Amino acid sequence: MAALTRPATSGSGGVGGASGPRQPHVLSNRWLQALAVIVVFVAGYFLFRRLGSPSWAGPFPTGIGDEFMAWLDGVYAWIVENRNSSPLFLYGFNYVSVGLGSAVVLINRILDMLTWAGVTVIGVLGAWRVAGWRVALLVLATFAVFALTGLWNESMTTLALIITSVSIALLIGIPLGILAGRSDVFYRVIRPVLDFMQIMPAFAYLLPFVLLFGIANPAAAVVTAVYAIPPAVRITALGIREVPKGAVEATTSLGSTPWQVLTKVQLPMAKRTILLGVNQTIMLAVSMVVIASVIGAGGLGDAIYQALAKVNVGEAFQAGLAIVMLAIAMDRVTGAVGHGAHTPNIAPRFQLPILGAGLIVVIVVVTAARAMGVRGWPRDLSVDLSAPVNAFYEALQDGIGTYTAALSEWTLPWVLSPLSNLLTGSPWWFVLIVAAALAWIFSGWRAGLVSAASFLVIGLLGVWVNAMDTLSQVLVAALVTIVLGVVVGVLMSRSDVFATILRPILDAMQTLPPFVYLIPAVAFFTIGRVPALVAAVVFALPAVIRLVNDGVRGVPAGTKEAALSQGSTRWQLLSKVELPMARGSLLLAVNQGIILVLSMVVMGALVGAGSLGFDVVFGLAQNELGLGLASGLAIVCLGLFLDRLTQGRRAPRA
Repeated sequence: MAALTRPATSGSGGVGGASGPRQPHVLSNRWLQALAVIVVFVAGYFLFRRLGSPSWAGPFPTGIGDEFMAWLDGVYAWIVENRNSSPLFLYGFNYVSVGLGSAVVLINRILDMLTWAGVTVIGVLGAWRVAGWRVALLVLATFAVFALTGLWNESMTTLALIITSVSIALLIGIPLGILAGRSDVFYRVIRPVLDFMQIMPAFAYLLPFVLLFGIANPAAAVVTAVYAIPPAVRITALGIREVPKGAVEATTSLGSTPWQVLTKVQLPMAKRTILLGVNQTIMLAVSMVVIASVIGAGGLGDAIYQALAKVNVGEAFQAGLAIVMLAIAMDRVTGAVGHGAHTPNIAPRFQLPILGAGLIVVIVVVTAARAMGVRGWPRDLSVDLSAPVNAFYEALQDGIGTYTAALSEWTLPWVLSPLSNLLTGSPWWFVLIVAAALAWIFSGWRAGLVSAASFLVIGLLGVWVNAMDTLSQVLVAALVTIVLGVVVGVLMSRSDVFATILRPILDAMQTLPPFVYLIPAVAFFTIGRVPALVAAVVFALPAVIRLVNDGVRGVPAGTKEAALSQGSTRWQLLSKVELPMARGSLLLAVNQGIILVLSMVVMGALVGAGSLGFDVVFGLAQNELGLGLASGLAIVCLGLFLDRLTQGRRAPRA
């Protein structure tokens, strides 16, 4: 039993020894305490309903929230009136807005000047040089999809936005990451800021930047850059901090200056990690640029947004296919650069001639194309996929529409509505106390205070009912996600064959922008809350499955062999050894799953999910910035509560 007892002392649980039973016992106590709180909550709800729901037992009063929204509307009106006269905008935000808008237009014009043939040649040759011929073929297929779907111009607009926003994110993020990697004080200061930025759902970023930069490309470029900055900072700091201290000390002892240590040692040794940060920054930018179509960014995201608004699944599929190909191609190219993949066996003396030959090919192709009057791909040569896709959609609805409608009709009255009624119909102060108690039970008193403060702010913002309705949707989708994720993750850890099959599928799913998940959900369930929940579950599943699989596979083989030698069954091995020892990964899986579900449920407003997400979109569309900003802040508060609730207590030291 020694092999089983030793790992248990780390606080991860075990199956024997002095500390083995302690952790499961503590976990059981916490779950029993949480169950007791939930039972009291449900009982209190029925009690208050029986009392006739007096005024002190209702939702949060909206008076303060209404005044706050009116004040925000006044701020917006002042900004609109003084945008061209106030020094704050005249010499500040307006310059940034004009500069960014000009940058996007300039890049778009350069792409147009290169013609579709030149852009394709540059993309394919560049991909071949840095990632090999397979990725080059993928890039060629991506440009073919842009052209044949008739979305070449929209694709170039999206590409111009991505180039602009990623450039801003890297120009800001990499220096901040270097500073965070070299300074412990700065790292401690910036870390909670990055945590907060990564908790915020993408939708919550939109309105503040609309307020400062207006509608269209400038606001889209800024919001995309800000959204994509955290991984650039985090991963760059990680790369700098992982450079062996011995190498830094040896260089310093030889008289190198701090600048020489950075440029000659730290940056070269952290190059691969930093390039991974670049990859993640680009992928976040791709997902956010699509979402930014809501604020007039144009491009492929706008094509999807307009198609979903008309419930035209065929047009949405065409634009979604182009976005998926773009995301996969950019991921493969930048991922290959980060992993050091390149065209093999090219001697240094041939590098310059190959570059020159490629440049000559590009010049010849662009010159020939422009001489023939070619710019973007001719729309009359495109292939319309919307008609067959819509026909398939109608056939699908005829075949399974009855069943999906029945599932929706069952889910709404039997699952979503009761939970929503429980949260919206209970006294606001009672919900606040229950939320704080649950956070305290699972994550400690600090998390309890943050949770209480988050719910109080939601009430003061005046959007209590819609926030509780959104929370009910998140809880339902998160429960389904976690159950499915744990089951599939455990099965994946049990079978190498299943893991080999599933891994590329998960890679592809995690590459897709979240906006794209709404298309198949609408195809199966039409418009409403259920497709939004289905999209949220599918979007969050890959992260949960991966973390569960990694956690279970990370249990030491000796520990499992010792448990089996003591006569443990497979179920006992899983429930008494593997899952308790993978507790850290499981908690992270729950945390990430819930946060991802929240971000997608809010985005589900575009397909009829309603509540806070709808208020954000409505505020943008109707210039009711007070309602939109209040709803965006409420989404952030929900994210803080769910994040703190699922972080878990730190394991006690041995």
